[in-house]
Amino acid sequence: MEHGARLDRISAAPAGVSSAPQAEECAAAVLDIVPAAMDALRAATRQHVGEQMSVPQFRCLHFVSREPGCSISDVAAFLGVTMPTASAMVDRLVRAGALRTRSSRDDRRRTQLQLTPAGRARLREIHDGAHADLSLALAQLSPNELRRLYDGLSILRRAFLSP
Repeated sequence: MEHGARLDRISAAPAGVSSAPQAEECAAAVLDIVPAAMDALRAATRQHVGEQMSVPQFRCLHFVSREPGCSISDVAAFLGVTMPTASAMVDRLVRAGALRTRSSRDDRRRTQLQLTPAGRARLREIHDGAHADLSLALAQLSPNELRRLYDGLSILRRAFLSP
């Protein structure tokens, strides 16, 4: 099916009509649109990361902010990089003052990662800039479309973030 046509067909059906899409059609629509949405998110983020930090370093900081106390191997797994690559990245972020390390109380060989106040501030700055860019892109939608988008995102949140 042509890019976007699947989602257009789904959104054209009135609520409560028996031709409501099945889970398989919704999954196909998510696979159709999420990559484009992620591209827009990455582009907005990339604009605000700046020269001092790479996008993978930003992703590392963001991961550590969501998983305080995580290890370098957790970062490597999340980023899909080798341990030496993750270790070098963490070292650069520690030297830049964005992260701090400490030995785990349970296993002194395991390093735990924490955001510093400077790292938290940098992450907030990047987030706020990307948020402003995405808001501008979404401002072209009507109030009704924004409501439907918000409702759909709430449903995705429940489907993918619920325990």
